[in-house]
Amino acid sequence: MSKIPPIFYALGIPVVVIVILLAVVLPRLAGGQFSDMSAFSVDGYRKDWATMQGNVYRLDCQIEQQLSFVEGKGRILAVKPTDIARGAGRISVFVPLNGGNNFEVGQRYKFKVRVSRDLLVVEELEKF
Repeated sequence: MSKIPPIFYALGIPVVVIVILLAVVLPRLAGGQFSDMSAFSVDGYRKDWATMQGNVYRLDCQIEQQLSFVEGKGRILAVKPTDIARGAGRISVFVPLNGGNNFEVGQRYKFKVRVSRDLLVVEELEKF
């Protein structure tokens, strides 16, 4: 029976670890679970939200302030988009109550938002 030289273990294990890390890290850098969605345009929303009604977008933002909280319903947050090329300024989003989300000023999120009338409803979220 042939013996495997220790050099293969010394080189093989780090290579396997690097491949696994890349498989985990690259999707997060590429946009995460919402990478295939269109980016939300603040300017387009402010110009004519009715044309965006019912559509789903990705909104990369930073929490600015909690505007309201209703027990059993959810909360309304003021957020600032991080991609200023698509518009700047604060907008409000509604985050339905879904067990244990704590929001603090300055935290950054990727939201999957649906335009429902003149309200942005967060359907899914990912902290980044």
